[in-house]
Amino acid sequence: MTHRTALPTQFPAKRPPAALVAALIAGMCAAFAGLFPLPALAQRWQLDYRVHVGGVAVLDARAELILTEGRYSVQVNAATDGFLGRLFPWETQSLSVGTVGPDGVAPIRHTQSGVLRGSPRTVTLDYGPAGRVRTQVSPPPEEEDRDPVPEDLTRQTRDPLSGVVELLLAGLHGEGCQRTVPIYDGRRRYDMIFTDRGMTTVGASRHSVFSGAARQCRVSHKPIAGYERTPRQPFWQRGGGREERPPVDLWIAPVEGAGPPLPVRLETDSGFGGVVVHLIAARKTDQTAERPAEPAPSPLR
Repeated sequence: MTHRTALPTQFPAKRPPAALVAALIAGMCAAFAGLFPLPALAQRWQLDYRVHVGGVAVLDARAELILTEGRYSVQVNAATDGFLGRLFPWETQSLSVGTVGPDGVAPIRHTQSGVLRGSPRTVTLDYGPAGRVRTQVSPPPEEEDRDPVPEDLTRQTRDPLSGVVELLLAGLHGEGCQRTVPIYDGRRRYDMIFTDRGMTTVGASRHSVFSGAARQCRVSHKPIAGYERTPRQPFWQRGGGREERPPVDLWIAPVEGAGPPLPVRLETDSGFGGVVVHLIAARKTDQTAERPAEPAPSPLR
């Protein structure tokens, strides 16, 4: 069964092409690349990350983005591996497309599909006039012991990827990381609260291709609606309350010469120990497409 939230009948059909770590990785990659003037050819970035929990590699993520002037397309694939994959089997493919104009980011569509503990899960968000969002989600909220997010709370929100794009474009106006972004992911409504922590140094590591000066941003999570009525202790929390999700620290810097800043490191906490996300590869190519095309799914390894 699929839960749907309808928009007015005049909503135009859209055909462009989808876990907190995956959203931040993909969204930040697109946002930072979008801060810089783009050439006539579209830019395609592929960024690979490896996630360590308690010092053990447990998850790989690949972010792919295609950028032309005024448009973005961001895709991220991720899956748990090793011991965590056995304890907490999870995989996801997310994709967001939208436009960038003088007023900021305007998402067109966000899709997410994955498997959590053996059960398939999907989300599709289509954006219409006046900040309205049309939602298709499976399984529906009533099958997950949660209340649907009221429609008025979904208006003027961003999907997780586009929300980070909007945040970082705003940094061009001197706001740095200081910003609160209203997020609706199809199931939950929450705020991502960003705080600028200044410039710091990322030390050399055999796990990462980057070391050096980087800007640190701290991200906090404020739950608003759509959460399970009887909270379970998720992977990211040491305690049982949803308010206890620890903050996420992100480091951002150019990875090749005078190129755009990209996320180079992420740290947070979990019930299994410290979480560190390392950038393990970064590649850029140009293509002749005039606007972002739908990226094909790519293997994690």
